[in-house]
Amino acid sequence: MLEVRNLTKKYGNEAAVKEISFVADEGEFVTLLGPSGCGKTTVLKAVAGLEKPDNGKVLLRNEDVTGTKPEERNVGIVFQSSSLFPRMTVRENVEYALKPHVTDRGERRERAEDVLGLVKIAEKADTYPDSLSGGEARRAELARALSYKPDVMLLDEPLTGLDRALRTEIRDEIKRIQVETGVTMLFVTHDQEEAISVSDRIVVLNDGEKEQAGTPRRLYRRPETRFVAEFVGESTRFDGVVEEGGKGVRLTTGAKVGVNGRGEGDEGNKASVYVRPENVELEEGDHNNVFSGEVVEVTEMGSYAEARVETERVGEVITKVDGFSDVREGEDVVVGFDDSDAIVVADDA
Repeated sequence: MLEVRNLTKKYGNEAAVKEISFVADEGEFVTLLGPSGCGKTTVLKAVAGLEKPDNGKVLLRNEDVTGTKPEERNVGIVFQSSSLFPRMTVRENVEYALKPHVTDRGERRERAEDVLGLVKIAEKADTYPDSLSGGEARRAELARALSYKPDVMLLDEPLTGLDRALRTEIRDEIKRIQVETGVTMLFVTHDQEEAISVSDRIVVLNDGEKEQAGTPRRLYRRPETRFVAEFVGESTRFDGVVEEGGKGVRLTTGAKVGVNGRGEGDEGNKASVYVRPENVELEEGDHNNVFSGEVVEVTEMGSYAEARVETERVGEVITKVDGFSDVREGEDVVVGFDDSDAIVVADDA
């Protein structure tokens, strides 16, 4: 459906993106994830035809569209900020987008009503944009972009400016719409929780380059670089050197962490070990790695709490416990995790 091949774009002497390649199959939800300034929006604009790459190609349905105008590409776009025409009603906004694709006025009206129903904003069809809430405006923009049945839907940080509850609601609606319509979506966000919750595959960008691409499960459980391990989800990080044929890492503190051969790295390689908070238990148990320490901070999150434990042997360890539990700062505890839950990212020898 969509292929971005070796895409490079420079602004002056600075490369915004460098040799980016990825594929979005038909009906797939692919997310470009990374911090601000990493090149996500530049890639999206190149796919839309709003930016001309210096090198590389954009292909839609196996056709090279790199040099074609935006209006010649069958893509729908939802931007960060509202782009609804203020002097048109919601229905008129949708019908206007349909004009280049549908010549019959009655068919445009029917198509607009169908898509407004799909995004659950049919009752606002005769409303002007300045009377819409933030969530309603996002739904109207989705309807307009979907109306002409694009090959690919491009969404550039579409949840920006919405409060947390509304972000979650619209995020879930975007995923529902994508599943119901089967449209291919390319979604841009800096929020790893958003990316994990909606994506079939994620492409992680950093400083204009692709760090890793894969399913949310793969990226979370088997990150290939330190950046991905630290950007996608929270972890405790231990630094050291691989030893015993890859079965353990000797930390800079002198302690050893068992890793059971998980991850890359030969003996003698410098390595970082990452352990997710949900894989660390705050109690004595049958674990391969067990350390004593003191709770130095407890942050309540409602359904769970995050406890930080300072240990003598390996430093600070982060764990998750039940929300509003009896764990208190200053308490002496034992933390443990299994070798199988350790993620290793090693340098080349």
